[in-house]
This record gives sequence, C-alpha cells and structure tokens, in this order.
Amino acid sequence: VTKRRIKVKSDFGVSARSKRLVFLLLPTRFSVFLFRRFIDDNFERNALIAAKFLVDANNVYPTRFYRLLPKFLKFSLSLGGVDLPSNYLNFLSRSLVQTRRTPSSRQKVRQDAIIETEKLPWQLLNPQGWKLLSLALSGFGLIRAGTVARNNCLKSALNEMSLNTASERTVNLAICGLLESRRFDEARICIEKFSESLSPEAITDVYGTYLELMKQHRPNSSAPDSKTSTPTDQLFSHLVTGKNIALVAPGVITTESGAEIDAHDTVVRIKFNGKSAMPAEKLVGKRCDITSHNSDLLTIASGDQVTSTALLNDADDLKLLIAKKGDFKSIGALPVKSMKAWPPTFLTTGTSGTLILFDLLTASPKKLKLFGFDFYSNRNIYNNAILMHYRGSATPDGESTKALSWDQGLFSIHSIARSNISHDLKSDFLLIKNLYELSGLIDGTPEVIALLNLTADEYDLKLEEMLGDW
Repeated sequence: VTKRRIKVKSDFGVSARSKRLVFLLLPTRFSVFLFRRFIDDNFERNALIAAKFLVDANNVYPTRFYRLLPKFLKFSLSLGGVDLPSNYLNFLSRSLVQTRRTPSSRQKVRQDAIIETEKLPWQLLNPQGWKLLSLALSGFGLIRAGTVARNNCLKSALNEMSLNTASERTVNLAICGLLESRRFDEARICIEKFSESLSPEAITDVYGTYLELMKQHRPNSSAPDSKTSTPTDQLFSHLVTGKNIALVAPGVITTESGAEIDAHDTVVRIKFNGKSAMPAEKLVGKRCDITSHNSDLLTIASGDQVTSTALLNDADDLKLLIAKKGDFKSIGALPVKSMKAWPPTFLTTGTSGTLILFDLLTASPKKLKLFGFDFYSNRNIYNNAILMHYRGSATPDGESTKALSWDQGLFSIHSIARSNISHDLKSDFLLIKNLYELSGLIDGTPEVIALLNLTADEYDLKLEEMLGDW
C-alpha cells in the first residue's frame, strides 16, 4: 500500500503566491484597503506579511515582467505602512529597473542608494517600517543602504521605548539590536524595565543566556529554571556538555578537514541527509552524532514512512535530531529534541546555522569549532553533494532550491540576494562574531576566522562584492 504524502502548507507555496499576486496586480490603494479590511488590519502583522510580498517582487526581477517591479514594491511597502517621500520611492523604483536593464550600473546605484537613504530622517518611519525598508533594500542587493535603514530601525525602536509607546514586538526588536551592538548595560536595563511585557522564556532562555555567554550579568530575576529533564534532554547534555564539538555547515569546504572533524567528541551537521549527500570524506569526515532540520520536513517524516526512511537512511551513527519548532518525540527510532531558545537576532529569526549553534551553547560545551560557515559571502550556498540531493528531492528543504540555477552549482544572484528578505544575514554574522570574540567558546577553520575578523562594514562590502553585477 502506498502511503499518501502529507502536505505542509507554506506561505511560499504556489497557492499562497497566486493569492498574493492578485493583491500585487490590483491598484495599490484599493488592494491595501482590501487586505486590511478583509484579511488583517493589524499594522505590525502586516509589516511581517509584506516581507512575503517583497519576495514575490524579487521573483519578478529576472523575468520579462520586471517593469512591474515599481508596482509590486509600492504595494509591499504600503501594506507595511512604509510611507516614503515620493522622490525616494521613485528613485528606488527607477534604480531597480535600471539595474535590471543595465547590470553595470549597479555599483553606482548602490552608492546613490546609501546617499538617498541617509537623507531620510530616522523619525520618518516607525521601527517596523524601517525594518521592512531595510529588508527590501538588502533583498535587492543594496546591502549598505539596508544597513542605514536597520540603524534607523534601532533608533526608532529606542525612541518608542523612551516614550512608553513601544509594543512587545518593538521592545524585543530594540533589545536584540542593543545586544547585537554590544550595548549590554542598556539592553539589561530595557529587559528589567519592560519585563512585564516580555515572556519569561525570552528573559531567561534568550536574553539571560546570551548575556551570560557574553560574560555579562543576567537581568534580575532571570536565573535558569529547574526544568524536568527528559531522556532526550539527558542525551543532548551527554553529547554536548563539556565536549569539544565540530559544527559542520552544508557550505563548501575545500581543505582536507575530515580527520579533524571526526576527531571531535561530538560531530553536529546542519541539514544532514545521509552520507551519500556529503562531499568526500577527506574534506568533511563521515561521523554525524546530531543534526537539525526544519519542522516542515519533520512533520512530513513523522507521518510518512517513505520520507522518514529517506531521512534516516545511510545515517548509522546518528543519535539525535533537533527540530527548530514543534513537539516531535521521535522520527522512526531516532529521538527528536526541540530547540530550547532561539538566538536574539535583530530584524528576523536566525538562519539554520545560527539557531543550532545557539542551542548547542545553552548546553555548555567545552569548545565549538565551525566548519564550512561562509556567512552567505559565497555564491555557492551549499556544497555540490547536497545540491544534487536537493535537486532530486521533494522535501521542503529542496523545494526552494529546485527552481534556482544549477549551472556550475551556482544559485542565480537575485535568489541569493533574496535571502536577505527572509533573513537578516548581518545579524547572524554579528551574533556569531560577538560569541567568537567575547565568549571564548567559538573557534573555526582559518577561512571562518578570516570572515569573523571582518568589521560590520567590511562584511557589507563583501556581500555586495559577492553579488557583483547581476
């Protein structure tokens, strides 16, 4: 009997994209009115939803319909309550169309975008508006202009907090921005002042843990709770606490690091799909004790024997799966642990590598060494072995990559830039850089350390240089 494959709804699925296309094509004022009248009238939630429309706008960029970009961009920003001066909005719209027609103009457009964005007063937008604008700019490759907007986002959030008009989402945004900037005392004061607006888990497991890792004092009343330890928790502690950990990303590793990786007490691999989906053993080793996957994939695997078998096949030494979200007990005979706390990244949630890294650090390893981390500064986001696995995969991990360019194993450039919309890559970089420089727990290969030694501005430049002229 063939089991019917379980489908997981996605905001980026064909049906959801088609529904969003209707709003994008209607006259902007009318479509924004309809959305707020019949879908959602919460401005903060709309700012989050607007980011999905930005992804749709990005998808139009490489097509022959690129002239719709100004229309799509205007709707996305309007839905998120981003009320920009018409001259700035026109400049941005013209610039995107110009770079599409003449890729060699992108370097000048990037510089002009910085100048024009710096002219906008930080009081112009609320924190969620600056956040959306930053994601929009970065998502179209204007990384340094996006940094101007994200800096204004923090200023605006702190201003609302000083006026006691900040929502819970804005309070959390401000705290994460302060932590990222190493303004630890200010962050602690904010946590304590607005403690009634924050969840106990955020205060204790996220902010308290991060401050402690930075060798700072925890906020008052944020001592870790004594929670019931399950057999899965005990296994995780056994594999991580006091151990030397190798954390291996699915990026490109060109040096022969296999023996060193396998010599660690515990080997953790991000998105491990079996040894057949790994590069040569001399490069990346063969052991895998722990891996992490997204919850959509594990939801399918928990109800579908085919997916479950494929996930665990050729993984004979795997001892534990870690899920980003959900309440999974096991996949087949393999225990599953849900992440205890997500790292305090600024504009968006962390990428897979940052999430699992922070989760490992909560269990007090002796040392954690990073392999294959390039912080999205390489066009080859994944190594060729896992790319080939995803190419023939029907799982959620592979769906987002199947439509991309597979020529020479490279993603199309607009798709790489698009990752700046769903993820604040600079925040991932700065969080790990802070941990590397201040916690004493992080190490890495020479290639990883060279990246972590970049300044924040140098990292922006590196991302723009990597994107080049599309």
